[in-house]
Amino acid sequence: MEYPMIVFCGDQATGFALYSVTTHELGHQWFPMIVGSNERLFAWMDEGFNTFINIYSIRSFYPDSLWDRHRGRHAGLGEVSPPPVATSRRSSPIASIRSSSARWRTPNPPPDSISLRHHILDDTTRFDAAFREYIRRWAYRHPTPADFFRSMEDGLGEDLSWFWQGWFYTNDVVDLAIDSAATVRDQKGAPYAEVILSSRGALPMPVDLKLTFANDSTARVRLPIEVWFQGNRYVYIRLWPRPISVKVEIDPDMDLPDVRRGNNVWVKH
Repeated sequence: MEYPMIVFCGDQATGFALYSVTTHELGHQWFPMIVGSNERLFAWMDEGFNTFINIYSIRSFYPDSLWDRHRGRHAGLGEVSPPPVATSRRSSPIASIRSSSARWRTPNPPPDSISLRHHILDDTTRFDAAFREYIRRWAYRHPTPADFFRSMEDGLGEDLSWFWQGWFYTNDVVDLAIDSAATVRDQKGAPYAEVILSSRGALPMPVDLKLTFANDSTARVRLPIEVWFQGNRYVYIRLWPRPISVKVEIDPDMDLPDVRRGNNVWVKH
């Protein structure tokens, strides 16, 4: 037997607000009506997934005025803000948003799912295929968080235990920093870049670097998450046909929910 779903919208809702709430509530046909997670215990597997998907439905319908394509954020929903200290480790629904009483609150977009899909995997097709498989595998069943984690790892073919632990079970933050940068010469006099990076928050993330040279030319470098697996300090060294001279930036496009951006830029004085 099929059961109808009723959605109540305020009588003043129009335009963006009406579209947003309608598409969000339609998403509940999948979460938790088909993929039957326990929404009382794990709100992020219900409201969180719907909020995450809602971002893309809004982007599709309002492609120009409300979606910041360069940063993967919805300008109408606000930017990611640093989390306060949670009152309880149990009150951490991950794909909803941070709050004073729990880790997350609406209406900001869920930074965890966006970060995983766009910036950690750096390949949205892999995330989408794994997420679809999770829905197929657990349709008309009752998955726990561990079931979601295992299903995603099966589909992605990699161990993401560091991600699940950091984002789902702690209130740690992302705080990548540039400690120093210099042009060093080897024994033959050839210049190379030496950039000392640190992860001052307990949540590691891949590093996107932008290096600017004296002639205003630039170079982009992406360092994988594995650079932090041996500690919270990493020395990046690379030979260049010309020395670094003016500027180094971490996350120049502001894709990550970094809580302190003042230490993301090094400028030569």
